[in-house]
Amino acid sequence: MLYNFLTVHPTPPPAMAAALAGVVGVEPSAVDVADEETDPEERDWDAPVLCAHHPVLGDVSVSWDVYVSESVAGPPAEAAAALAVALSTGTTVLYPAEGIRPSAYWAAAPDGTVTRVRVLGEDGEEEDDGPFTLTVQASEAPLAQLPSAVVMLLPEVYRDEELPTELADSLPAADRDSPEERARVLLGCWERLVRRAASDWAPSGNYPQELYLQDLERRDELADALAVCPADLRAPFDEAAHLLDDVFRAHTEDDAGRLTGSPGSRAWWWHRRPDRVPWDGYQS
Repeated sequence: MLYNFLTVHPTPPPAMAAALAGVVGVEPSAVDVADEETDPEERDWDAPVLCAHHPVLGDVSVSWDVYVSESVAGPPAEAAAALAVALSTGTTVLYPAEGIRPSAYWAAAPDGTVTRVRVLGEDGEEEDDGPFTLTVQASEAPLAQLPSAVVMLLPEVYRDEELPTELADSLPAADRDSPEERARVLLGCWERLVRRAASDWAPSGNYPQELYLQDLERRDELADALAVCPADLRAPFDEAAHLLDDVFRAHTEDDAGRLTGSPGSRAWWWHRRPDRVPWDGYQS
């Protein structure tokens, strides 16, 4: 098991060892903690838990690279381990989210808050592989130890979520540049929004306004693509779009375009607001 943590405050090595020991259920003496200056000959490479740490600049101060050997039974997943370390040490712990986006992190705070955060990096001023500078630019929940982070919904979190699009996937694929293939792709975009609305914006209950507006634009583009689809191929696309439109209507209400800033000159979907607006209370 590997853990990669960033902590807002530095923690003395004995406290790091105690925290990790508590996480995985071993004695603190079974945890070897060392910084980048430690002579490798002085490390206990046979210890069940190894932790290498090095300083970081910016909004966090220390990076922990933790290895838990197979001799340790049932170590917790990284999310549970991060929260346990935060509770034990009293400092906020960041750990990478799944996926390849470098800025995508989770944060676990000593008060029990667990939320998504955006972490941006840049090279530090020191030469010869000096400390890296990291900024926690935004967070989806307030974090007392990161007061400069903007509290907002992070659009990239929702863009990266994989949602089923059975209806769009059931239509035959075509040449990439064909009108019907463009219609199929845009139908999948519309289906994702409709499925979110029908599930009350699961799993988090949130969705950024900017993405909602972009999804309505995709519905405009879908209408344009359908208008130029060959007549003999258009019927299943029209049927699928109408099915999704009906679901969208069932989970939104007419507000005459006030929410979207779109009066009657735009298509009907621009005049609908979600039954429960999923970005209430957040910065747009």
